[in-house]
Amino acid sequence: MKRTISIFTAIILLFVASLFSAEKIGYIDSEKIIYGYKGSSNLKNQYNKLVAEWENEAQDKKSAIKKLRNELENQDLMLSEETKKKKKKEIQEKEKEYEQFLKEIWGENGKLQKKHEELLKPVIEEISNIIEKIGEEDEYVIIFDISKGNIVFVKTGLDLTERVLYEINKEFTVVSPVKPETEFYVFLFENISSEAESQNLGRQISTFIRAGLNKFAKFEAVEGRRVSEAMSLLGFMKEDELDDNQILLVSRRIDADIVVFGHIDLSSGKITLKLKWINFNSGNEIIKKDFTIDERDKMEKLAGDVMTYLGREIKKK
Repeated sequence: MKRTISIFTAIILLFVASLFSAEKIGYIDSEKIIYGYKGSSNLKNQYNKLVAEWENEAQDKKSAIKKLRNELENQDLMLSEETKKKKKKEIQEKEKEYEQFLKEIWGENGKLQKKHEELLKPVIEEISNIIEKIGEEDEYVIIFDISKGNIVFVKTGLDLTERVLYEINKEFTVVSPVKPETEFYVFLFENISSEAESQNLGRQISTFIRAGLNKFAKFEAVEGRRVSEAMSLLGFMKEDELDDNQILLVSRRIDADIVVFGHIDLSSGKITLKLKWINFNSGNEIIKKDFTIDERDKMEKLAGDVMTYLGREIKKK
């Protein structure tokens, strides 16, 4: 019989069942199965289309607020105090409406989360049926889900994840491409000053670093589509506004081996780059390095300095 159990209960049952050597115990990684399911492309397209519509609506609301603020600022000297109060009140109401909209869509138990659950429901039901079938046919006592809790030790040979993936993907004949030796992604660098923004330095340095890593043997960039899908699923909107923890979450979703990110500044004739990167093959540590060049130097020089550093450090790992 199929039963939903907590990870704590599963561990207790694992201990009890271990007393009986003849009993069979297995586990799955439900997150890996869901994201490895080849029939999810249509679901992702539906989801991404809806997310794009909500993002556009949010941007429209934000632009309307900005327009009202600009009108108030530009007409400040010509407006009466009463009119100013009315306009300020209108702006405050629009801001509340905007914040409420963001909460309704991206907040806890918001429309985004509910839509995600709605789209995944039939897939989850199919996975549950397959797990029940495997459990009954192969006489497993327990099959539990390691993605819902921490496991410190699992005996080799009990992982049923690949078998469930095989069963759920039987109808699909397209063979997935072999994963290259090293997949990387360079996130869009954040411009932290108006001067850097005006010259679009963040995008420039991201492009140069991406091109440099692409030249490394057996290195391949993660497709931007995969990153966009991961960000949408997590409710994130702009690459250059992600914090370190959010980048870690996205990186795990896209299964990258190496990610590069950071921010760039232009001030007092100097371009300063705060580089951050992670090599997941050696852990989750965020490695940091600062670079500075004269504003008169070309961005290629800064990119060259960064690539010399990355090439040396990656070889050490």
